[in-house]
Amino acid sequence: PSLLVIDVRNDDNGGGRIAKSLHIPDGETTFCPSEVVGIAFRANCGSICNALTRGRKDKIVLHCMESARRGPRCAKRLLDYIEETKANYDNVCKKSKKKDENRSNDDLNNQCCANDDCGFKDWKPRIYVLWGGADLWIRRFWDDRELVEDFDPEYWSFGGDDHNKIPVNSNDNVLRGSHCDYLRPVDQPQTEWSSAGRGMKK
Repeated sequence: PSLLVIDVRNDDNGGGRIAKSLHIPDGETTFCPSEVVGIAFRANCGSICNALTRGRKDKIVLHCMESARRGPRCAKRLLDYIEETKANYDNVCKKSKKKDENRSNDDLNNQCCANDDCGFKDWKPRIYVLWGGADLWIRRFWDDRELVEDFDPEYWSFGGDDHNKIPVNSNDNVLRGSHCDYLRPVDQPQTEWSSAGRGMKK
């Protein structure tokens, strides 16, 4: 498949994830755009990859719990990185031909360009942010194992043996409730389908 889904949640990523997604947490030291490019463009996946994520990706979808801040922030960082890399493409390819033992594994030269014909300059991935994030996705599809992996009702207020579906309205199959590890920032509005979690982040 040409789609790569990246989950940038932090400690609130327990209890289920979008099927076939990769977990690369938000943060200056944890979310590395060059790593994402290495996975999406060259499928140079290393230890975090599996057979399902191999192959060049033309669509990259990022999300956090509600895709309100972390998901969009990481998407912007990735987009800026790709645009900056393309702008400096010629210099990068020249450097990549030189042997340099001091280059790190995260170096752009290693991740993107092995030579002038690598095709990176012509690669035009579409970058998306998943509306509603993992929160809305899991509320809708928690009981579909093809869409949600490792769902654990202990983290949510639904999905247990005594579960009763409580839709937001009669035309929707979205469940109310909250994730026990998610703290919504105090200035981030509550969504129509969920409460704030176990507290409000100050």
